[in-house]
Amino acid sequence: MTRTVRGVYRGATADERRAERRRRLMDAALEVIGNQGWSAATVRAVCEEAHVGPRFFYESFEDMNALAAAVHDEIVETALTRTLAAVAAAPDDQAAKTRAALGTMIADLTDDPRRARVTFSEAHGSEVLMRRRFTAMRAVAEAMVTQTRGLVPKENERVLQAVSLVLTGGFAELVLVWLDGGLDCDRDELIAVCTEFALTTTESLPRLANRLSRL
Repeated sequence: MTRTVRGVYRGATADERRAERRRRLMDAALEVIGNQGWSAATVRAVCEEAHVGPRFFYESFEDMNALAAAVHDEIVETALTRTLAAVAAAPDDQAAKTRAALGTMIADLTDDPRRARVTFSEAHGSEVLMRRRFTAMRAVAEAMVTQTRGLVPKENERVLQAVSLVLTGGFAELVLVWLDGGLDCDRDELIAVCTEFALTTTESLPRLANRLSRL
């Protein structure tokens, strides 16, 4: 007998088995959504990929939207945590910190292209994922604002926020185009282009804020 009176089965407690099934479902959702798209993401498809019975799906997630949201949140949280750590470790120089931020974020999302597709592309097929995408983009933009705050007067900080959102959205689309083969360069070149664009835009912030303040 492998079951004991304390609820341990094959060396794992009920909570451990539940956590393991949840992990398999999240990994399976990443595989299905990241490779086949949101339209293919059904409870049945994910359960088959995870080798988890459908009845166990609902012990962890209310529905596919809840599962997809959990996967999306994990991807964004991991990428943002690693990016902020890289920025903190970079020299106290705007160019170095910008390169660290963009290099880490782009590498984190493209080392496994499924992560970028779930975060940016497939969100368009799901209202829940789209809301998560908006939240993630604002979080990344806010991190950018934090790193560049002080370049413009406080009363013009809305300019900094607007530029950060434009850059965040633009870089996301550029990464997707690159992953799809629409941009003929390697990843180092992609990161270099994004970095130079961000630095050039950042350098223009004081002038832009000054112009807008007169409107």
